Amino acid sequence: MLVRFIKIIIGFVILCAIQYLCNWIVRLTHIVLPSPILGIIVFALLLQFKIIKKEWVQDICNLLLKNMPLLFVPLFVGIIAYYGIIEKNLIPILINVIVTTTMTLIVTAIFVENVIKFVRLRKIRKIHND
Repeated sequence: MLVRFIKIIIGFVILCAIQYLCNWIVRLTHIVLPSPILGIIVFALLLQFKIIKKEWVQDICNLLLKNMPLLFVPLFVGIIAYYGIIEKNLIPILINVIVTTTMTLIVTAIFVENVIKFVRLRKIRKIHND
């Protein structure tokens, strides 16, 4: 039990350090990328190149995923606090959500399709070169 608690604390410190570093990078470089997105990218790269071992962060990630609904409570509190504004602008908000969601799905599908074609082309070239 104590070992798991220590692993959770270590994982939490690692995640917070990555997020703090990415906040600092965004402020310093003024790149047009939200620091949480940069944090996800950096975290994925650190895991991919095995700079951070999966075992170090696995327990905290499982804990956060298991309790994810609690992380959305502030969102719902905000919706309730601004209910009047949302009610007045419901149609533009819905149109915006539908259009952007559709655009995101289309762009993601095109991107994935092109990545699949690229991977297949690389395999074909590799076979012909061997």
